[in-house]
Amino acid sequence: MQSISGTMLRDLLLCERRFELDLREDASARESTSAFVEMLWREGLAHESEILFALPGPVSDFRGLSTREQEAATLEAIAARSRTILGAALTCGDMVGMPDVLRWTEAGYVAMDVKAGSAMEGPRENYKPAYLVQVAHYAFLLESTGLGRGDIAGIIDRDGKETMYDLSRPFGRDRASGRDRHLKLLAQARRIRDGQQDTRGALSAICGMCDWRRLCKLELRETDDLTQLAGLGRSIRDAMEPIARTVTQLANVTPDTSTLKDVGGIGAERLARFVARARLWSDKHSGPVRNAPLRLPSNPHRIDFDVEADPLRGIVYLHGFWHDRTGTDGEFVHFFAPTIDEAGEREAFAAAMEHFKAHRSAHWYHYSAYERTAYRGLQKRHPSVCSEHDIADIFLPERCTDLYQVISRHTDWPLSSYGIKSIAKACGFDWTDVDPSGANSIQWFDDFARTGDPALRQRIIDYNRDDVIASARVRDALIELDEKGQVDNFRRPEK
Repeated sequence: MQSISGTMLRDLLLCERRFELDLREDASARESTSAFVEMLWREGLAHESEILFALPGPVSDFRGLSTREQEAATLEAIAARSRTILGAALTCGDMVGMPDVLRWTEAGYVAMDVKAGSAMEGPRENYKPAYLVQVAHYAFLLESTGLGRGDIAGIIDRDGKETMYDLSRPFGRDRASGRDRHLKLLAQARRIRDGQQDTRGALSAICGMCDWRRLCKLELRETDDLTQLAGLGRSIRDAMEPIARTVTQLANVTPDTSTLKDVGGIGAERLARFVARARLWSDKHSGPVRNAPLRLPSNPHRIDFDVEADPLRGIVYLHGFWHDRTGTDGEFVHFFAPTIDEAGEREAFAAAMEHFKAHRSAHWYHYSAYERTAYRGLQKRHPSVCSEHDIADIFLPERCTDLYQVISRHTDWPLSSYGIKSIAKACGFDWTDVDPSGANSIQWFDDFARTGDPALRQRIIDYNRDDVIASARVRDALIELDEKGQVDNFRRPEK
């Protein structure tokens, strides 16, 4: 019988289909692990080693042992009340857990994990669910074996700060505790493992980093799954199944029937949008449609901008601008951090802000809310560069347009994603790089930071240039859609 680990529960939380495929599918059906994921593993291990090396006091370190040896050594160290245990292994029944740290307290041992991100998320500082389920599993093992505490567990974040999760604290809409969430997920894992529950995939942003992405996407296509529609995720699919289980079925629903008044808490207007998207998806000759006048500004000077950031080092290192002036060729301007640190980030940010100020009369465009969030974060880290008002001034509606908001609110497309890559490619734009993606650019920058290879630096700049030109191409397509009701060179991707 397959033992269930904290990592497996984290994977189940993210995608039930991945959990089952890992258990049962032939490994030969996997995709090769992406360079980006391998980089995350490498950086995560390096970060973990750095944090654990810096822990104070005497430690019992079992990281170099086999799992069986780790378990025996862990029990001996616990019996001897070692203050800090690294590389522990715990088992109980069909459960296994390998917390990065076990620390002795007067109330018993507490499990902790080292993470490369922050322990909390969102404006309300909530526990991160993926972190929570892992450390809650370790805590449950400690409690079940009588070796430690089951009510709390800790996260050591990217800065070495320790945050304790109160596993009895209710949170979220369902007001469930961390302990209850773990037990519910553990029960689901056992049902799937024992063949008592079927699983289904769901198309989402995380699919791109999954080794089963090709196999799962084929399954979704063959079953005509609803999550192929942009914006329709697993939870919405489950709520909509009383009226439609496939895209074809949804396309045949009459939007003005009483059945659309309230389905699983999804409003009738939103459901009608999904019906429209299903109809576009089902019609192989369809193109994008607008649901309201778009009325993009007619400024003769248009600037599309985009930033590149390294989440591992926590810096924004590149600002790119595409100047599109009526009657002239476009011009690309960029500012690359001269050093890979806070000082370099500040210098590039200051140059970008001067660029904004020098072109106040232009209309600026970006794609999605990321740029606004990035600039707000930059201002907080470098308040001497500009004020909060300066950042707000950039994103005033009369001066700046988020193209993603225009697309998501006022148009529908026969595409599974409304991301810049999907929309721009469908509008006839091709990136010059053979494998363009935001994830890959992070990996390229990490390689550049470690090697200093100028070719990698140029590859990132070229990628950023293509991103802002892609934004301009999408902008032109929206103007064409608004004026003509269609995008002439729209090319629908093959399913």
